[in-house]
Order: sequence, then C-alpha cells, then structure tokens
Amino acid sequence: MGRNLICVYSKKHMNDFPELIEMKRRSNTRSLKEMALLLRGGSQLIWIAPSGGRDRPNPSSGEWYPAPFDSSAVDNMRRLLEHAGVPGHIYPLSLLCYEVMPPPQQVEKEIGEQRVISFHGAGLSVTEEINYGDITAHTKNADEGRELFTNTLYNSVVNQYNVLKSAIFRDRGAAVSNNVISLSQPWR
Repeated sequence: MGRNLICVYSKKHMNDFPELIEMKRRSNTRSLKEMALLLRGGSQLIWIAPSGGRDRPNPSSGEWYPAPFDSSAVDNMRRLLEHAGVPGHIYPLSLLCYEVMPPPQQVEKEIGEQRVISFHGAGLSVTEEINYGDITAHTKNADEGRELFTNTLYNSVVNQYNVLKSAIFRDRGAAVSNNVISLSQPWR
C-alpha cells in the first residue's frame, strides 16, 4: 500500500485506552522526528490526513465530504517543512475512493469492524502549490494566519473533491474540468 508509512495516533483516539496514552504520545513524537528527517533529506512526497482520519458522510444528507482539517496538524507539517533546510512545497490533494472500501458510517472504537470491498471508480486531484506566506501576508497574528492557511487548503481540497464526485458519480468524466482543475484519463 505504501512505503515509509508513518503512524500518527489521532487526538480523537488518544485517550481511548488510558494505559496506552504515554506510548501513543512517544510514538507520535518519534513519527514527527522521522518526518523531519525525511524532509531534511529532500525529494520526499509526504501525504497527511489533516482531519485525523477517514472522511464520513454527512449524517443528514448522506453526502460524502472531506472532514474538516485540524489547523494544528496542518501547522505542524508547515513548520516541519519550513525548518527542513531544503525547499519544500504544499499542494492540496484530494482522493475520492470511499466506494472502494468505505469506512463505517460512524467512528467505531472497536477493532475488527466490518469492511466491504468493491470495484468502483476512484479519483485523484492535485492543484497548484499553496504558499503560507502568500496566504497569510495580511493577517494580524499567527493564530489568524494558521486558520486562514488551513481553511485555504481545506477549501481547495473540497473544491477538488466536488469536481471528482461530479466526474465519477454523475458520469460526467473529464467534462467537469474547470479553470482550476483539469481532469484527464490518459488510458482512454
């Protein structure tokens, strides 16, 4: 499934088992140190889930949407990148693949939850780089800047996600491309 997979325990589940809290914290610290080393080495692609987990459907509409981003997770990655000592870039990426192996409707704490795997279309979209300095140049303080940067990334991902939903679930394919997102299927 991937190389150099790095586990970061979600804040949502940090306290599920009190006897494991300290182990999870130490593991998260080691994971952040490993990410810092990878970034310092350059030429790395690191994909994070800044919402802390899988996307879930809206309970009232049943529509899937990206879970809101945790601004502290986004800011941690930005700061790691900023202090890496080599050039780094942040690109919003949206992956629509929940029909392949959808998560349960709600977050479950039990291990061994049922998973159903099916054949279905998937979409991946990456937009232009979003630069922290450009986005936050006119903000008044660091907290406002973090929130603005996080919201800018999130809105870009949601826009991409909605375009991918139209392409895949409404059978519109690459015709849903717009001035920001250009979809293609090179194998067709």
